[in-house]
Amino acid sequence: MKKVRLENVGIDLREKLKDKEFKRLYEFECAKVALAQKIAELRQDRHLKQVDLAKKLGVSQQFVSQIETGEEKNLTIETLIKIAQSLGRGISISFPKLSKRHSSCLRVT
Repeated sequence: MKKVRLENVGIDLREKLKDKEFKRLYEFECAKVALAQKIAELRQDRHLKQVDLAKKLGVSQQFVSQIETGEEKNLTIETLIKIAQSLGRGISISFPKLSKRHSSCLRVT
């Protein structure tokens, strides 16, 4: 595997994103990570442990951990709604127009 110097990471990534399959997988992983981080952040803001959220959802702590690390592969809209409700939140889905500069990642707010 080719070594990439830290200052060249952005350039290397831009080159790799020219490959459609790489870009598709990269965008998918970005979305998973953004969603996982947001769920963990909201849980922590409510001063809940993973086990506390798991009890509210009727699932295992391991399931919550998998969601928060982006490892859960079968996360449904129904589960996202249950998570949001358990955290005193709602769900808002939008499809904003992407600029060329910011076309590679999903933003979760």
